[in-house]
Amino acid sequence: MTFIYPIETQDQRAIVACGIVFSLLPTIVVGLRVLARRKANRRLDTSDYLIIASCFFIIVYQGVAISSVLIGGVGFHVDDIKNRFGVKSGTTIFLKHLIAIQVLWAVSLSLCRISIIHLFTKIFVVQSFIVTARLTYALIILWALAAILSAFLICQPFAFNWDKLIDGGTCGNAMVSWIVTGVLNLISDLVILIMPMPYLLGLELALPKRLVLAATFGIGILTCVISIIRITTMTTIDFNDVTWTIPHTVLFSALEPCIAVTLACIIILRPLFGGRYSPDGTAAFNGSSPEVLARKNSNRRFRQLNDNSSETRLRPEDSYKVAQSGT
Repeated sequence: MTFIYPIETQDQRAIVACGIVFSLLPTIVVGLRVLARRKANRRLDTSDYLIIASCFFIIVYQGVAISSVLIGGVGFHVDDIKNRFGVKSGTTIFLKHLIAIQVLWAVSLSLCRISIIHLFTKIFVVQSFIVTARLTYALIILWALAAILSAFLICQPFAFNWDKLIDGGTCGNAMVSWIVTGVLNLISDLVILIMPMPYLLGLELALPKRLVLAATFGIGILTCVISIIRITTMTTIDFNDVTWTIPHTVLFSALEPCIAVTLACIIILRPLFGGRYSPDGTAAFNGSSPEVLARKNSNRRFRQLNDNSSETRLRPEDSYKVAQSGT
């Protein structure tokens, strides 16, 4: 029979509470994203399905995190698990949870990032950006594979992750692996945050859109800050008392993909706040007062193709004129 640990410490309460909140928040924003698509008469595309999949893995992560408290002993000292509660297996159950936590964290984040980049490629239809996006796709996939493989291959045989009594078992330096993965994760966050900046700087936006972009950029910065904090919490983990020293890492690992999904959804929720849309998904707007204008002194000019839609596509104005003259 599985032993259920009491919830006594602040860290335990935080993990359980955040697990519930961080399951509800991405579910709500993803639901709003789907509603925005429907209101704009747009079908769900690849970026939407990727973000839905990311949301699913986030919810599973939160379930595993809560389970690590209830049956894994997170929040208690290892000595308490063995002596006070009489659980002779000690940290075995939690260490099994830890592998799942690493994999779910990497999968949820990578799906979310690919979704964001895919959405960007629909907005910035410039060849240089498309090439950059494809390279970033590859880097994110390689990062995810490295994070997942390190979770499964760091100890040989695999069961040595939780059973150190196996003869001939060996483990690599898990701490170094986690920190390297975390740093690469931070770099990925920064790349995605910076990618659209050169194109956005060449635009003059109306105040409402400036506020939306500012909020989006702010959430992106927050994601990077959370990633940095997560890395610092990993340096305090003591594997001799892992259930007591790891709660903060579990918490920030739960928060990061949740905020990333929120960022991925908030940038296309505009249809929920007004606007008229035709059956083919295009927006009705007054062409005499466009909200996006090219800077007069910019070397790269853009023309807005769909003013009020959830995706504002931007491409060089010269190519727009060529396409227009050919019709």
